[in-house]
Amino acid sequence: MTTNTITRLLAGLALVSLADGQTIPNHAAANLALGQTGFTTNTAATTQSGLSDPSAVVVDAVSRKVFVADGNNNRVLRYASADSLANGATAEAVLGQPNFITNAIITPPTAQSMYAPGGLFLDSLGRLWVADDRNNRVLMFVNAVTITSNTAASRVYGQSSFTGNGSATTDVSMDNPVGVWVDASDRLWVGDSSNNRILRFDDITNKASGSPANGVLGQALFTTNGSASGAAGIYEAKGLAVSPSGALFVASPANNRVMRFDNAAALANGANASAVFGQPDFTTTTSGVTAVKMTSPRGLTVTSNDALWVCDTSNNRVIRFDQASTRSSGAAANGVVGKPNLTTSGFTSLDARGLSSPSHSPFVDSTGSLWVPDQSNRRVLRYAPLPNAVPDVTANVQYRVNDGPLITATGTTSWSFRSKLKKGKNTITVIATDNNDIASLKLVIKIKRK
Repeated sequence: MTTNTITRLLAGLALVSLADGQTIPNHAAANLALGQTGFTTNTAATTQSGLSDPSAVVVDAVSRKVFVADGNNNRVLRYASADSLANGATAEAVLGQPNFITNAIITPPTAQSMYAPGGLFLDSLGRLWVADDRNNRVLMFVNAVTITSNTAASRVYGQSSFTGNGSATTDVSMDNPVGVWVDASDRLWVGDSSNNRILRFDDITNKASGSPANGVLGQALFTTNGSASGAAGIYEAKGLAVSPSGALFVASPANNRVMRFDNAAALANGANASAVFGQPDFTTTTSGVTAVKMTSPRGLTVTSNDALWVCDTSNNRVIRFDQASTRSSGAAANGVVGKPNLTTSGFTSLDARGLSSPSHSPFVDSTGSLWVPDQSNRRVLRYAPLPNAVPDVTANVQYRVNDGPLITATGTTSWSFRSKLKKGKNTITVIATDNNDIASLKLVIKIKRK
C-alpha cells in the first residue's frame, strides 16, 4: 500500500461529536415542535400543519428539509429547511395522499398510496425509503427533496408489484415492516416486525422491485417466523440502524431489549447477536426503568461517532449509549431525554421536556440536533446540542501496525506515515482524536505483503 493511499485513508477520518448529538443535555427542553403550535397541546389533525401519529423523522444533510411519517394519516410530510421552521410549521409536500386534508386507505394499494407508514430513511443518493407497514412493503422515492406532492414511488420491495399488499414469510415478502436503513455499502436492511426477523438486500441500487432478500437474521430460514429470545432470536423487529463499523442494532420490544450484530453483513442466516442492551444477558427479557433496563423499545438511530439513541417507548424516554459498537452486554445508558433521570417512568408532563410513547425512527441531524417522533403527543420534537460548543476538528491521528505501540502520524490537516510490514498478513489500526479529546471509531486496514 502506498504512502498516498495511507494519507487519503487518514484524511478521511472525521470527528463530528457535536453533530452527532452527544452534547444533548439530559432532560433537555425541546426548541421546536412540529404538528402542534406549542409545547402544551397534543391535538390530532389531518391538515398541512397537523399530525395524528408521527412515527419517524429524518432530515436531509444538504437541503435541511425534514420528512415525517404520519402513521394514522397514512402519509409522509416534507417540510422546508429545518433552519427556517417554527412551532406548528406547515409542510410543503405530502406523499401517500393526494392532498393535505385526506388520510384515505386505498385498497388495493398503488404506487402513490400508504397505509400506516412506520420507519423512514434518507440515503446519500437522495432516495427516501418508507416502511409502508400495513401494506407489507417498503417503498423507494427518488429525488425526495424536490419531488412534488402525491408523486409515485419508484420501487417496491416485499411485494411483486405496487398493487399487492398481502403478508407472507418468504424471501420476497414481508409482514408489517417497520424499520428501514440503507448502509454505506448500499445494503437495504428491513425490520420485518411480525415475521420476527431482519431482512438484508445487497446492492440495492441495482435490485428491481420485488427482488428477493439476500440474508436474514432472527430466523435460520426465510420461511420461518417464530418469536424467540436467546442470542439468535427476535420477538418483533422494529427500529434498526447500522453503525459506521458495520454493527447492526435491532429494537426488539417484546423482549425489552436492543440487540447488536457485529459485522452484520458477513453473518450467516440466523446468526447469534454479539451483544444486548436493556438486559444483562440473552436469556433475560424482563422490563424495567433504569440505566440498564428498557420497556418495549421501538425505535433507534446510530450516529457517525457511534452514539446509539433508543426510543424506550413504554418508559416514555429516549436514552443514549456512547461508543455503542464496542460496549458489552448490559451496558448502562449514558444520557436521557424525556425524563429527569434514568429511573423515572410514566408520562410526566405535556411540555417541552416530556415525551409520550416516542416511536420508530429518531434522528440526529448534521447540526447535532436530536429529532424525536413523540407519537402519543402527536408531534415531533427537536432538541438542540449545548450552545457555544467549540466545533470539533481532528487534532491528531495515531496508528498501530500489528501488535505494536500506538504511534502519532505526521501532519496537521492531513496525515501520513511509513512503516515496514512483515511478510504475510498485516493489520494497521488508525485512531483520530479531536480537540475535545474524543476518539473516533478505529479504522482497521488489512494488508497482505508477499
